[in-house]
Parts: sequence; C-alpha cells; structure tokens
Amino acid sequence: MRRFSYERICLFVSVVLLIYIGWSIINPSKRSHQDEPDSLQQLAYIRALNTSSPILQNTQLCSFDKIDLLIVIISSGQRFLERQSIRETWRSMTDSFGVHSKHLFVMGYFPFDNLFKDLTNEAAHEQDILFLTVDEELITLKELHAYRWLERYCPNVPFIFKTEDDLFINTLLLHELIRELKTNPNDRNNRYLYNTRIDSFFVDETARNATQYLYGLAYMPGKPERNGTTSPFYVTYQEYPHELYPRYCSGFGYLMNAATKRALTTEGFKDKNPFRFSDIFMTGIIPDRLNFVCEIMPFIIHQGTMEQCMGFVKNNSVENPPPSTTPLLVCSTGRHLGNNAFSDYYRMWTALKLIYANRLKPKNQ
Repeated sequence: MRRFSYERICLFVSVVLLIYIGWSIINPSKRSHQDEPDSLQQLAYIRALNTSSPILQNTQLCSFDKIDLLIVIISSGQRFLERQSIRETWRSMTDSFGVHSKHLFVMGYFPFDNLFKDLTNEAAHEQDILFLTVDEELITLKELHAYRWLERYCPNVPFIFKTEDDLFINTLLLHELIRELKTNPNDRNNRYLYNTRIDSFFVDETARNATQYLYGLAYMPGKPERNGTTSPFYVTYQEYPHELYPRYCSGFGYLMNAATKRALTTEGFKDKNPFRFSDIFMTGIIPDRLNFVCEIMPFIIHQGTMEQCMGFVKNNSVENPPPSTTPLLVCSTGRHLGNNAFSDYYRMWTALKLIYANRLKPKNQ
C-alpha cells in the first residue's frame, strides 16, 4: 500500500511538471524574465570589463564646446521617464546668461533589468549616458567612477554640480551664479546675486586652496543610526567606527570646482570599500581628511514638497526680489517620495520660465 501511494505521488508530480513545461512552451510571452539576465548586456559588460571602460559612454561629450558647467545626475537604468522629464524641462536650456552647460546621467550595472537595448538606443540618441560596470547599488563608487571619467574626457570644465534624477534644479539660477563666478573673479567684495551675498564663492576660489571649493546644503555633525537594524540608514561600527559624522553636503546638490573634484576623487579611490552613503563619504569623510568642509550654499535647497517649492518661486520676483528673500536652487519632486508625479518637473519649469521671461529676452528686444 505504501509503495502504491509513493508511485501515485511520483506520477502526480510528473504530470504537473509536464503540464507546466507544455504551458511554458505554448505561452513563452507569459514567462517572467525578471530573473533572467540580458545576454546582450552581459556580453557588453564582459567586453567593458576586459577593456576597463564603461558599458555605454559618449567620449565626445566635452570635445567640441567650451563648457562652463557640467551637471552630474545620478540615475539608474529603469528611470527613463525621470531622465526624459529632466531633458524636457530643467536641462532643455543649456545656454543662458552667457553660460554653456552640459549634463551626464550616471548609472550602474544590474544584470536582471533587461533594459540594455532600450539604454543603448537612449544613449545613441541623447548622447548623455554614462553606463558603468560598477554595481548599481554601490552609489558611492558610481559617483567616484563618474568623476574619474570626467578627469579623462572633460578635464577642462571648471565647475561641476552633482545631483539626482528625482530632483528639480533651477538651472537658470545656477547659470546666473556661474556667470557671476566668471565675471571679474578677483573682485571679491560686495558681490550679490539678487539679494543674496556671494562673496564667499570668490574668497574660496582665489584666497584659499582651490582644492577646497565645495558648496551645498551643509549638515552639521550628527550621530549615525545605530539602533534601528531594519532602517536603511542603520550603520554598524565596523562600517563607520566614529560617534559622529563629519559636516557634509546633502546629496540633493552640491557645487565644486574641477580641482576639488580631482582631489576628492584621488582621495576617495584610496578606500577599497568606501562608505555606502555617497553624500557623507564624498562631501564629509573625504573633505575631513583633506582638512576642509562643505560650505553653505546661500540659496534654498528645499527637501519639502513641490507645492512649497512652487510657492517659493511664485512669490520671488527675479526683477524686483522682495527684501530678505532667497531664490530657490533645488527642490525635491514627488518622484523623490516614490509618487507618480512626473508633472512636477513640467509645472516647476513652466513657472520658472514665466518668472525669468524678461531676463531671458535678448538685450536688443
């Protein structure tokens, strides 16, 4: 009886397996490909490893123009809609206020996303993709390798602004700041942009070591998360043995010059396993070793809602700014919170263009 039961079980399992195999053959489109690596991407990845190069790149990004500013945007393969929204909004105006800028979307390798054909087409069409062999989850290494790539292919770009693809950058204000930094750089006293004093940018560039030029939303030294082991911010003493993080810039956005970018990159690559929080590592730990800190960006870098940011913009005339008001430079979109809020990019860009309309007109009009 026991042998008979065993044979019945085996027969049942065999029948179920045959049914599944038959169903898979008849319905190949219904099988999940999430856990199957993209063979074309794997081949490209191996080829890139063998040649010590990125999987996708545009080595001519900085070859033909004099570029004043390069915006490094940390992204990932599947975030096509974020990248396209940025291209159509705050990166659509690359020449304004006498400043020429370019941008670079940086992404890492993930073998199971099956997006390689789409990424290849996007890179060929847009010419703004840097697809690295670095693991997608290793954000700090992505940033370090992006800066190393810039050293080779964009060595003469004087200013770099780093940000992320779920944020909105007021590139019109950023262009105005770079214009000021280009204009009479030795005149360091009483320099203003709107109602905001910007003397410190010039002092740091000319009077101090030029490799200590870093501006962002500066966080004061704070304690690492040691208790909530399920928190994404949990840090062991093995990862970070000190009681306080050094002062650092928010990853929302920070501005540096080429010499500082070079110094941070050189020092950062000395660590075999750099700290996983890139903003703390790149703008806190490494500057601390090099004896400088993230300086305070004198413009608003807002980590609240898009509605709050819209209020800042609409209540801030760039023609006659109210006293004691500060222009908005960076704002989070709903995408930063995981919401389906791609319209945030377009709403903010429309509002900014209206505010800046007169300033963007050619002078002969």
